[in-house]
Amino acid sequence: MSQVTACSEFGQDKPQIHPLLRATHYVLDLETLGKGPNAAIATIGCVRIENGVIGDGLYIRVDVDSAIGFGGETDASTIDFWLKQSEEAQREIHQGFNRVKINNALIQLADFIDRPAAVYGESYVWGNGATFDNVIISTAFQRAHVPRPWQNRNDRDLRTITDLYPEAKKSVQFVGLKHHALDDAMHEARILVAALKLHIARSPA
Repeated sequence: MSQVTACSEFGQDKPQIHPLLRATHYVLDLETLGKGPNAAIATIGCVRIENGVIGDGLYIRVDVDSAIGFGGETDASTIDFWLKQSEEAQREIHQGFNRVKINNALIQLADFIDRPAAVYGESYVWGNGATFDNVIISTAFQRAHVPRPWQNRNDRDLRTITDLYPEAKKSVQFVGLKHHALDDAMHEARILVAALKLHIARSPA
């Protein structure tokens, strides 16, 4: 099962929109059953940012058996991590919910990211950690033989920009369920917008 939500916040501050805000950004969050590049994906959350405004969000619950069938890997420490989380978070990972086969989930994600490309130009895809979300989803695209809808040069890491602008992270309160892929992606999108605005405000004119 997947769903697209409509969200809007962070209005434009200036009449002239900085190119960094004018770009289309996607914030990606995965919940997985492993930690390596071939980790089995359980849920996918992705949030679109256009003109500095948070837009639609995509949430997909993945059929984990299909993820494993396509070469996804699990590990004991990650399974143990999930056993210590809230029942609600565990349900998102393990229970039915009309889950989507991994290849179809990747097609849905590619469509969500690729459709606006003709209108908005190149898309930047942000993961929380240089070796996690973007790497895992990229290897999943490869294993499922689904074309990835962005170039390597458009991969971005949220941790790097929050290290540069830590006050952006401190300024945003978490709303929702922790370790829920869409709630996490939405939180990270708010942080990203705050960090981008700080960067623009402090950059030479």
